Amino acid sequence: MYQVDPAASTLHILVYRGGPMARLGHNHVVSSQNLQGRVWQGAALEDAGFEITVPVNELVVDDNAARAAEGEDFPANISEDAKQGTKANMLRETLLDGARYPEIRITSVRIQGDAKAPVVIAALRIRDQTRQVTVPVTLQTTDGGLRVTGGFEIKQSDFGITPLSIAMGALLVVDTVKIKFSLLATGSHF
Repeated sequence: MYQVDPAASTLHILVYRGGPMARLGHNHVVSSQNLQGRVWQGAALEDAGFEITVPVNELVVDDNAARAAEGEDFPANISEDAKQGTKANMLRETLLDGARYPEIRITSVRIQGDAKAPVVIAALRIRDQTRQVTVPVTLQTTDGGLRVTGGFEIKQSDFGITPLSIAMGALLVVDTVKIKFSLLATGSHF
């Protein structure tokens, strides 16, 4: 049994602008610096699993280091006003509704394939909607722990979220978002 180390783990949600006036907006990197959860290994790959929670109200919008890590589509130095406005929009009732749904949960359903690069079928719960996602991951054993990295895409609309749209779609948030993670789970037992 391993516990996720939030200080050594990253989660980046890449949100893209769209529409004819897309140049007036910018892409976003939403990150978490407080992932919680546990990972377990069994005798066989099928006996392994995980449970991870992401505190919605603690998500960070457009941190410079997170933006820099994601490359040229995410230039640095977004204004504080823009960051706070984006976070307020993201947490409101029509989007993530952080007041009523303070956590995003992802739980393994099935793990299959090769032990170094398995494919995980997981249940992802956002708001009051749960969908299965397929996540290819890589596993690396570290001194006293396990590093799990991977990524996948989801459509916000699959979770009952209508992406933000301004001026009848002239500037909008693209429905598909990319989720990238690198988790360090250490041998702390509970």
